[in-house]
Amino acid sequence: MPHWKAILTSIDNLFFPPVCLACSERIEKVKDVLCSSCKELLSPIKENYCDNCGAPMIDYTCPYCSETDFVFDIARAAFIYQSPVRELIHNFKYNFFLAPASFFSQALQEIPEAQKLAQNYDYITAVPLHRVRYRERGYNQSELIARKLAIKWNLPYIEPVKRHLPTESQTTLNLEERLNNLNNAFRLKKNIDLSGKRIILVDDVFTTGTTVNEVSRVLKEGGASKVAVLTAARAI
Repeated sequence: MPHWKAILTSIDNLFFPPVCLACSERIEKVKDVLCSSCKELLSPIKENYCDNCGAPMIDYTCPYCSETDFVFDIARAAFIYQSPVRELIHNFKYNFFLAPASFFSQALQEIPEAQKLAQNYDYITAVPLHRVRYRERGYNQSELIARKLAIKWNLPYIEPVKRHLPTESQTTLNLEERLNNLNNAFRLKKNIDLSGKRIILVDDVFTTGTTVNEVSRVLKEGGASKVAVLTAARAI
């Protein structure tokens, strides 16, 4: 079986060669997702970041925490949201390329607090999609990252929150519109008790934090004692 699998993979690569999901250059393996040139452009967030929201610091001060009352306890991201991560997430989210799930989950395992989170939290969950959006897309990209993290960290993956209302994309909205857009969009599922539990919440991109903040609020209203937010990227 492994022999035939290798043959089929070779044939597939011959007719459908894997390409970099940022610049479309040829790469060796699908799981690499980025070419070596694009990987050199990555901006991992591993130092000089806000202890609370995880944003890269500007002159040793956080420009975000003073403007927003965050409900979650901490937030961390693997990369700054800029090219090539921007293109990678777009292909992951909208073009049915699923390999970035492994790439981003691995990157999150390498952030400075990774081991502390893995050892001190009880569950992993993801920002949910509304059922209509899920049906259209066929998958939740944040869930794919979260499930891989759950396996690596040996933590149960749970889905305690549902997206009650379909909302328009947050991408083009300002902060006030984002807040109004998500008002009552998320609800705790029935018969869910999170009393005293520490939960890791996963999403793809942290922009203003309104989405993860709203889900964190629902989790804490359900009894969660702590919520740590992990995202593949952080917009600045």
